[in-house]
Amino acid sequence: MVPPPPPPPPPPRPGALAADIFQGQQVIMAKQIFEWVECFGIEAKNKYLISVPSPDGQPGQAFMYAHENSDCCERVNCKACRSLTMNVHSGANSLGPILLSMHKTFHCPMPPWPAAILLCPFSLCCLFAASGPEFTVRDTPDGPVIGSVFDPPGPLFCCKADSIIRDEMGSEIMRVGPVHLCQVGMCCPCCADQAVPVTRDGQQVATITRNALTCAELCGKINRFTIDFGSITDVVEKKLIFAAAMLFDLQYWEQNKDD
Repeated sequence: MVPPPPPPPPPPRPGALAADIFQGQQVIMAKQIFEWVECFGIEAKNKYLISVPSPDGQPGQAFMYAHENSDCCERVNCKACRSLTMNVHSGANSLGPILLSMHKTFHCPMPPWPAAILLCPFSLCCLFAASGPEFTVRDTPDGPVIGSVFDPPGPLFCCKADSIIRDEMGSEIMRVGPVHLCQVGMCCPCCADQAVPVTRDGQQVATITRNALTCAELCGKINRFTIDFGSITDVVEKKLIFAAAMLFDLQYWEQNKDD
């Protein structure tokens, strides 16, 4: 009797056969581009140059460029809540092909202090409608979903930041944080770095670090952060960690430097 043929192998996960957009680098740096309008309190579209940092921690030659697309009204009036698409291009400008696309829908944040509820009845409605920001990650804007990053809304008195990295099926594969928002690196960005661990099953596998800012960067509202992929070699997981770093910057470090 002839044995039955073995079952066909499962199809590869979306993006698994793609080349590493980070060119095999262990550590990369994203530095925000200065926009003069932000000095007047107007939120501009975020743009970043991605490079391999030099040994002294300074940005190197950019090999990728990230650019935000968002509605002006939302960006100016609801900057922390706004919907946006962040596309990452090959090269140092938006002329190169898109290598990664992250989309965030509009969300309603948790009111930060009980006083807001007492002073504004609308805040009480937000308490029940609160939802966390989420990045849906694709290789191209119209391509299949390769994963997502979700920042769950925290309790009213919570003073920590964390997020969940999910695969294309919505299953949790890694966590970012938690870190306390009262750390020196958050309260005083010029005084110290702020390191955010990325863990799998409780073990740290990568690190996202907002580097201590110079006075010029702080005044110019420019963030600079590094991503150490650690033990992660899967090209899709590296993209999701990068997306988690971008979301963390938008939701925490961006708001922190504007305070």
